[in-house]
This record gives sequence, structure tokens and C-alpha cells, in this order.
Amino acid sequence: MENSFSNENIQLLVQKQTGCTLEYTVTCLTPLLQKAEKQAIKKVSKEISLPGFRKGKVPEDVVLKNYKKAVDSEMKEELVQIAFQEARKLETTKTMHIEGSVQIKNVSFDDSGAVLTYAVTTNPEVPNLDALKDIQIEAKPLKAVTEADVKREIKNLLRLFASWDDITDREVREGDFVRINGFDLSTPEESKVFDRARLDVSKDGMATTWLYEALLGMQIGESREVESFPNEDETEEVKAAFEKKKLRLELMKIEQPNLPELDDAFAQKLGLASVEDLETKMREKIENETMSNHMDKLKDSLMAQILKNISIEVPTLLVDRELASRMRRYLSSAAGKKEYEALSKAEQEAKREEIREKSLDAIRLYFIVQGIINEFNLTPPAHMNQALAEIAQKHMKEGGTKRSSQDMMQQAQNEQNQYIAEIMMDVALVHVLDKILHVAPQSI
Repeated sequence: MENSFSNENIQLLVQKQTGCTLEYTVTCLTPLLQKAEKQAIKKVSKEISLPGFRKGKVPEDVVLKNYKKAVDSEMKEELVQIAFQEARKLETTKTMHIEGSVQIKNVSFDDSGAVLTYAVTTNPEVPNLDALKDIQIEAKPLKAVTEADVKREIKNLLRLFASWDDITDREVREGDFVRINGFDLSTPEESKVFDRARLDVSKDGMATTWLYEALLGMQIGESREVESFPNEDETEEVKAAFEKKKLRLELMKIEQPNLPELDDAFAQKLGLASVEDLETKMREKIENETMSNHMDKLKDSLMAQILKNISIEVPTLLVDRELASRMRRYLSSAAGKKEYEALSKAEQEAKREEIREKSLDAIRLYFIVQGIINEFNLTPPAHMNQALAEIAQKHMKEGGTKRSSQDMMQQAQNEQNQYIAEIMMDVALVHVLDKILHVAPQSI
């Protein structure tokens, strides 16, 4: 797409590029060139002194004759600013108000005139949200909380207050607790997946069959290589998607807990009146966690469907910045850096492209969510202002001599912005699930 504009100062050619970018080609006409030259001469004259003239009072023709090179340099700088200002009078597409949203690509400047080329980052177009109503999300029924679930949760709580006996004269048996280290052998650096983790080696206490079976019969100090596999009762979909891994397990300890007595006195230590109240609290906790996990799965599924079904072009500038941020985080960890450096050049490029795709999805999702928020006039939850105030207070307490007040305010603002983005994304996703797709369950 091309558009042409002109006035007495410039001729402007606008070409639409990919990634929400417009290219401005600005040809400067005589009036603008004269204006830029006058401003350049004025700037140069303030910095020079010639015999017979006061500083800043040297005539224009004298300045131009004696300091043409300096005037030309200043004139070029002036044209970069005023030519763009003129272009924006003629072409008014909304631009992004962020650093780097306007970049000068080329300046052709000589005695015959001046042509300047700019890359201008614009806001994305409002996404078409019609496809929202056609998205299919599978919402499985919430699993009912059983008495066994409540007892298991209370048992886990009791273990927090238990004393522990070391078992040193036998192998691991059903009902033991163990401390293990675990290493993922499928990664070049054998990344650590368990770090002296305490695990309940029982059929009720361990969710993964492969780990339960691997630990039974191990001796303290033994190292065992195993391969993970999906549980027999998993769905066919989960089994098909399961990624088997080879791991090395190191058994550090075998332990048995000495649990405190479950009675009203124990409940009262926790601020509750009785064991009955404790059971009620545990049930509520499990129900809330079940609801939260259920909603997280629905939201994850919805985000994947939104990215698949709703198109939006987003600024390349933002994608590049997100990519740079993710690459920094990846390479700042010892494991990530080691993994990346072990890759070939082609593999490093593929890894970078993989991270770029995730960056693109993150930026696309952000702007689609903004479209949802605006389309349905969604408002922040009541608790958000309190949370933002707490973030500011936290940074004020962490301030002092180590950080300037400006740095402290900037860090607080960055954290608040991140919090707002996360909260409003959650608001938008829940609205779509509940009001449009009708799959969000009511709160327990």
C-alpha cells in the first residue's frame, strides 16, 4: 500500500511494511530547506566568535561562508526533526509512544536538496473478535472432593510439624519418605530436577508410577538410571503427548515421620477451634485449588485457541524487544548458557527462532486481550488498587541509599505495569470463558 501527500514544505510517500511499520520517504522542498538552514546558522553562530562581531551576532552570510561544514551538519540534524514533524501533519496514523518507534533509516543531503527515510512503528489494528464465539473448549467436570482427599491434606499438614527418624539399615519400602537428587540425562548438562527433595514413597502419596517403582528397593547412596513413562490411568491424549525422559536418581536418605496427635489442641495451635474446623478449612483449600487448577487449564486452552483463530499483526519492534528479554533470561542462567553454547550454529539459530515464535505469540496475545478488554468494557477487579499500593510500599521500604528515588519509582512502576497486564489478561480470559463460551464453572 502506498499513499502520497504534499504541502509547501515536503512531498511525502508512505509505504506500508510488515510488522506494523510505515516507511516515510520525505522530499524536502525549498521553504523547509531554508527554514532548516536558518535554524542551523543560528545554532552555529552561538558557538563562534569572529573579529569585529560579538558572539552570536555574526551575520548569516558570514557564518555560512566561513562555517559551511558546521552549518550543513546542523542543518541535517534540523531536517531530521522538522521534516518528520511536517510528515506527521499529512499522515496521522497513530504511532506507538515508545522509545525507538521512529527511526531514521537514511538521509540523502546535498546541494540539490534532501530526502529522508523514516521507519515508523504504528499501533496494531483492532483485532476482529468474531471468531471468539466459535472457539471450542473442552470443560471437564470438576472432580468432587472426597473424605480421603481431606485426610490426605491433613496428613500432609501434620508432617510439617513432625520429627523425623533416619532409617539406615534397609532399602526403601512402601510408606517411607526419601530424600533424593535427580538429574535429567536427556539434557546436555544433566540438569538437576530434584535437589534433596523429600518424597512420599506410597501409592497414595506419589502421583507418578514410574518414580514410585524406581524408588522402591533403593539403598542409601545408590544411584539408579530410569526412564519415565505415563501412568496407566492417564487419557490416551496425555499418553500420546507424554515425553519420555531418562533420569538418574541418587538416594540420600530414608526417613519416617513422628506425627503429632490430631486433636483440638493441635487445631488450636493453628488458630482454629477444633479438628472439625480444621477439616472444613482443608476441604475449602482443596476445593479452591481444584477450581484454580481447573480454571488454569481452561485459560491455557483458550489462549492456544485465541492464537490459532484470531489474526493480528503486531509491531516487529515489540517482538524484537521481547525476544531480547527472553534471550537475556535464558542465557543468564548457568544451565541455559551451557545448553546454548553446546549447540551448533544452526541449532542456536533454531533455538533463537523458537524463542522468537514464543515472543511473537506473547505480543499477539497481549494485543488481542486488549481488544477483548475494550470490546466488552472490562474493568479491573476491586482488589487491584490495594495490590498496586502494596507494590509501591514494598519498593519504598527497599529504597534508601542503595537506590535513587528515581530508580525505586521506575522499578515499582515496572512491577505495577506487569501486575496490571497479568490481572487484566485474567479478567479478559475469564470473561470469554464465562460469558461467551459458557464453560467457566461457578465458584465453589
